[in-house]
Amino acid sequence: MKKSAYQLLLLAGASFGLAACAPVHYHYCDLNCWHKPKPVPVKPVAPPPPAKIIAPVEHFVLQSKPVTIRGVNFTTNSSKLMTADIAVLDSAARFALKHPTAILLVKGYCSKTGSYKYNLGLSQERAASVAHYLMGRGVPNYRIITRGYSWEDPVASNATREGRFLNQRVVIDTSIKVRKSVP
Repeated sequence: MKKSAYQLLLLAGASFGLAACAPVHYHYCDLNCWHKPKPVPVKPVAPPPPAKIIAPVEHFVLQSKPVTIRGVNFTTNSSKLMTADIAVLDSAARFALKHPTAILLVKGYCSKTGSYKYNLGLSQERAASVAHYLMGRGVPNYRIITRGYSWEDPVASNATREGRFLNQRVVIDTSIKVRKSVP
C-alpha cells in the first residue's frame, strides 16, 4: 500500500469539504463457504429450590383514636389548680409522654356568671394554668394548644352551685395513632 501525504490550505470564513478514496476489496463466497458450527453440549440447569412457605402477613394501618381527659375543675373566678386536680393532671402528663406524637388541646370553660368577655379571659387563664402544669411535668410546649371557650358548651345547669362547679373546668382532647389489623 502506498503512503501519501497532503497539505491543505484553508481560508478563514469559507466552507470546505474533504473527500478521500481508498481501494475496495471484495470477498466472494458462495453458499458452501459458510460452515455449520459444531454443536456445543449444553449442561442441564439445576431446578430452582422449592419456594419457602411463608406465614400469612398481617397488615396494619395507623388509625386516630380520640382521647378526652376530664376531671379538672376550678372554684369561681379562679384559674388556680386545686389539690384534687393534680392526680388527673399527672395522669395526663404520663399519657402525653407515653404517646410522643399526641397533640394536647387544652380547653378551658367557665360557668355563666359574669360577662362573656370576662369568662373568656378566665377560661383562657384556666387552660394556660393546666398547660403550664403539664410543661412542668415534661410535656413539650409545642405539643400543647390552649383555648378558652367562656361559658359555651356547659355540662350541667348553671342554676345550681354544683352545676356551676362542673362547668368551671378544663378538658384535654387529643388523638393518638393506634395499629389496626387489616385483612
